[in-house]
Amino acid sequence: MELFVLALSRLVPLLVLISLTLAGSRYVHDLVLKRRPGAAKWAFAAVSFVGLLAIAPYAWRAVLVVGARWASQSGRWQLADLLHTEYDSWNGSRSETILHQWAYARMGEEDWKGAEEVLALGDRSPQTLVLTGLCQYYLHDPRAGQTLASVGNESGTQLCVRDYLLGRIAQQRGDLGAAFALYARSARWEPGFFPSTFHGVRLALVAGRTAQAAAILEGFVKAYPSSAADPNIRLLRDCIARKRIPPDEEFHVVSH
Repeated sequence: MELFVLALSRLVPLLVLISLTLAGSRYVHDLVLKRRPGAAKWAFAAVSFVGLLAIAPYAWRAVLVVGARWASQSGRWQLADLLHTEYDSWNGSRSETILHQWAYARMGEEDWKGAEEVLALGDRSPQTLVLTGLCQYYLHDPRAGQTLASVGNESGTQLCVRDYLLGRIAQQRGDLGAAFALYARSARWEPGFFPSTFHGVRLALVAGRTAQAAAILEGFVKAYPSSAADPNIRLLRDCIARKRIPPDEEFHVVSH
């Protein structure tokens, strides 16, 4: 449905431009017809050609951006990146939405540096900062924490990702209490965001709080019953039962 809406949003203006070109061609045809009847059809053809030639770049950009979105939805990240690159070379819009989709394509390829470069082409909106911080985190860039911490609690921003990554950074510097609090806050922003649940359970087990770990996990499974068969859920249950600490899993939290 999203792809259909995107295609329609590009097609409607294109049809309007074609209609205006044909209307202008007909107007010139009728104007010339009164003075030089033999040249009227050539005037019509010339205006139509020039008009369609002017519309062609817009039509090609529409094909590229719709194709890039289709490729992303199909998980064909390299193709999506190539189409976005071509779209940009044709002076395509560098709107926040377009740049984020382009960055997501590069993230899908785990090209974090390339994704960060794309994000730098636009404004530093809160969501752009979250994605930039995400790229910096996976690049082990020490600026990641500062970038993520600069994002306020604005709506329309993936705050669960912000707090999850800040939790990972806190955990890596050995501040397990702050990390646990950040994972908990991430889960409050988005209860279905599993990486925060996983690491919240893990840190509870690290601290020897088995009952708390079990409560966190079972609360998640109760809210999302279809997750019960997930291998990570089974791993956590087994670790809770055996009072063992699961591996420190590094999730790739790219979303679309």
